[in-house]
Amino acid sequence: MIIWPNLIQGSEQWLAARVGKLTASNASKIITAGGKSSTQAQGYMDELISDCFCPGQNAWHGNANTDRGTAMEPLARAAFERRMGLTVEEVGFVTREDGVIGCSPDGLISSMGGAHVSGLEIKCPLPKTHFRYLLDGCLPDTYKPQVHFSMMVTGLPWHFFSYCPGMKPLHLFVEPDPYTKKLQTYVEDFVSKYAKAWETAKSFKEETEEPIL
Repeated sequence: MIIWPNLIQGSEQWLAARVGKLTASNASKIITAGGKSSTQAQGYMDELISDCFCPGQNAWHGNANTDRGTAMEPLARAAFERRMGLTVEEVGFVTREDGVIGCSPDGLISSMGGAHVSGLEIKCPLPKTHFRYLLDGCLPDTYKPQVHFSMMVTGLPWHFFSYCPGMKPLHLFVEPDPYTKKLQTYVEDFVSKYAKAWETAKSFKEETEEPIL
């Protein structure tokens, strides 16, 4: 994997690094939590290609809930470190060696020797949602594609940590399984079709030179 350590998530540089790349946050547009091909795949491909022509114009800028999660993330990361006795390295972006797919983990964890051994996904949901996560005690379907996609990009197992002050956190350790392999099959098929679609898309670039009068 290739790590972009100095990118600040959410910054213009981070957004630019992600343009045209399949990312973990959009994994549900490729595979459903039940392991089926998503009906959103073609639309996602259109989005990725058009983003390369018009960067940022398809972007979603979040809402109050996502803003809350972003604000609470440092508290959650510190709680994870205390609970697990681990140090979390913050990184901006990680891509597979081919640079086609990537993820933005909430942290990477290293062994005493310095090698990365796992990744971290933090969620700070509303209390009612966190309560449901605790009752279910398993990786929420909403984040299953994202976590498995991150494992596929990095080749590492993953920690899922849901944090809500006033209730105990939910910590799960997730390892690659048949779902991860199925996701990889869908991703490789998507990447193949994506490359072919680009051959057509190249002719859609607007000429920027003004005509001479």
